[in-house]
Amino acid sequence: MRSERWSSRTGELTLPERVAWVLGNEDGRPLSSLTEPAGLLVAAAMVELMLDASLLDAGSYYRRGPVEAVDPLLCWVADGLLAQQGAKDDLGHAVTGQRGAQMIRRTMDRLVERGLAHRQPRRVFGYLAMPVFGSSLRVHETLALHHDRAVVRDVLDGAAPDEDIAMLAVLLHHGHRIAALDPREPLAAENRARAFADGHDVGLGVGDDIRRLVSPTITTVLAALTTSTVLSPGA
Repeated sequence: MRSERWSSRTGELTLPERVAWVLGNEDGRPLSSLTEPAGLLVAAAMVELMLDASLLDAGSYYRRGPVEAVDPLLCWVADGLLAQQGAKDDLGHAVTGQRGAQMIRRTMDRLVERGLAHRQPRRVFGYLAMPVFGSSLRVHETLALHHDRAVVRDVLDGAAPDEDIAMLAVLLHHGHRIAALDPREPLAAENRARAFADGHDVGLGVGDDIRRLVSPTITTVLAALTTSTVLSPGA
């Protein structure tokens, strides 16, 4: 699942990497606003794994699929989920506490490894310090970021989506991050992304995948995060 509309520098990004990427600051300032969406990044990884048949929904749990995952970040997510027997009622471990922080760090590490960004120390009371989550990056490829954000904005503003961009828009919708793309008409963009999430205004097969697989997976992961936060506010 790769779109031909992305920049030539970012065509191979996985969905979790792309979520983090398109939410970056277009002027190249440190990407320091991504200290909370571990659940959204985990959901993005699971969506890609399931669309690739590397992870299967078995009802109350997830199990390994027939296609082996090869991307390091996706493999790490799959191994972590399956190490806990893939139980859906135990998804909170994947998005809270230490593992949630690791998900953010590993996603950002992949952007660094791909040469799209570098780590940017931040000054705290006059001292240089790295944020706990390791998410303070400075974008190298600002033109690629401008291009990719514009591609998503165009779809949110009415252009026809392909599969990759539709899946990304659905993730951003469920994560309440559509406004971060600065669409021309925010309310219309929200409504359009909601339509995608319901399987409308996309290709027939894409709509079926979204209704059957993508939206349910995202909402399950984000619900697990909410439940964990409510039940364990001090975790």
